[in-house]
Amino acid sequence: MPPFERLPKPDLPETTQVHRRSFNPVLIFGIPVFCVISVYLGLVVLTQLDDTFLTGNELNLGVVEILPLVEDSTDPESADIEERINIVILGLDLRRDEPAEQAARTDSVMILTIDPFAKTSGVFSIPRDTWVEIPDGFGGFIMNRINVAFQLGEHTYLDYDGGGAGLVKDTIEHNFGIPIDNYIVLNFNNFIELIDELGGIDVDVPSYAYDAAYNDCNFCPYYPVEFFEGLEHMDGERALAYARIRKSDNDFRRIERQQVVVRATAKKATSLGTILSNPLGIYGQFKNSIDTDISEFLLPNLARLAQQVNLDTAPMVSMEPATYSCVNVCGGAAALQWDPVKAKELQNQVFSDGLLLKESALVSVKNGTQTPELAGEFATFLSQQGLQSSRIAVDEYFGGALTGETRIYDLSGKDYTARKLADWLHLPHAQIVTAEDVGLEQFVDEPVTTDVIVVLGADVDFSNAATNSAGLSQIATTGG
Repeated sequence: MPPFERLPKPDLPETTQVHRRSFNPVLIFGIPVFCVISVYLGLVVLTQLDDTFLTGNELNLGVVEILPLVEDSTDPESADIEERINIVILGLDLRRDEPAEQAARTDSVMILTIDPFAKTSGVFSIPRDTWVEIPDGFGGFIMNRINVAFQLGEHTYLDYDGGGAGLVKDTIEHNFGIPIDNYIVLNFNNFIELIDELGGIDVDVPSYAYDAAYNDCNFCPYYPVEFFEGLEHMDGERALAYARIRKSDNDFRRIERQQVVVRATAKKATSLGTILSNPLGIYGQFKNSIDTDISEFLLPNLARLAQQVNLDTAPMVSMEPATYSCVNVCGGAAALQWDPVKAKELQNQVFSDGLLLKESALVSVKNGTQTPELAGEFATFLSQQGLQSSRIAVDEYFGGALTGETRIYDLSGKDYTARKLADWLHLPHAQIVTAEDVGLEQFVDEPVTTDVIVVLGADVDFSNAATNSAGLSQIATTGG
């Protein structure tokens, strides 16, 4: 057999050059660049979204947050009033046998506020007869009671933006400077369904209350109800009766009872284990019982924040001490006028610095100068910043001693309060004396409950302090 030889392929010319695969430089460098840009844009969008939907609980992305447009997850220590989450809760005066679409006024107006950074909350109630300016939808205002606003926006004004709840939001912001993010509207039936959906609530009744002839519908028989001091488990109907009665006292005490019910409801809702595991399911159940503009996307973070705040210590304030009976200027209506300065002081007990309210320090202000009433003036300033007057002690004589240097003494580790006081007085934080420092012997007679002592000296500086007090402005110009 002859040796095997492979025959050449026909019609193929011989080549001496080897063909190599060519590479496109645009693809080589373009694909990874595209991936990097996509990831970067994703981070920008993600951090923008979590700033909106996870306020106070934003994702911490570490070093990548130095990139342009990537939101920094570092939160301030506390929120100002614009950064807070403010939800107005409106209880309609709509009886159980009246149609839900019937025009109704608000029987209660209260604002639930949450500081998502300091993890604090509070409730501020506005008496329903408070005489306010209500926007008319055309750039002007009418004077009426605040409980009329919902009815006007829902049934009188044509196509008012947001309807009744929208008009209440605008009315509150115009008169009190409180921006409202969301609303919850409840009628009697909604209220009962909501409480029963939770399996009832545990209400700590602070004092005896009764109504000898109570009912919650137009054609229902009257019957007596009474509530004894102490803890009581209430279903929806019982809780509604407790929130509505006022025959044994007045409308102001009813506001306090409504606040107690709101606290008990919030505690029960946030104690449910399922609220975090299935927040959208819980929201869906409540959506059928209440009218609200709170988005399903916001609910998980609200539930998380509710778990993080201490509802037992949340301040619950009524504007009632700032109101007085209207004389001559309210068109004969049983309305309440109000003192703006006093109202702002009460408002600040809920909406001011969340960490300051959380520490709830007992502050003793001592006058170590020759300026009369200086300690009282500074105490007034502190109350305007949100500290409760009952938590401020005043000593105009400081044992008769005079001091040249203003100092702050932190006796109980309420360091945030001490630092805020130093900032207001334009003092370096180095002038804060702690309990571990020497020089506290002069306060041996101070009540053991005192947390922070402020000794105002000849160098005291109130300049640029945010205050409504003319007296403080006068002292600021004279330097004490």
